Amino acid sequence: MNIQEERAHAMALAGGAIVTALLDTLVEKNVLSVREARALLLKSMNGISTYTQLTVGYEASGMIAAMMRDRFPQSGPSGAAK
Repeated sequence: MNIQEERAHAMALAGGAIVTALLDTLVEKNVLSVREARALLLKSMNGISTYTQLTVGYEASGMIAAMMRDRFPQSGPSGAAK
């Protein structure tokens, strides 16, 4: 891996960490509801949908789905957010 690739990976990791902390904080402070956080994550998945045939897009969409499932889960059959 060359220096540009390493920097790109570091930037992606930093961006993901920042966005995760920001979403957690906004939900904790009741600025966003869990439902709104999930909607934002779903919108981001839709934004990368053209890349899901590539390994990087597939992995990214899986990470977003895991965040939705693990950090901002739906509750109940009606889909009401916690």
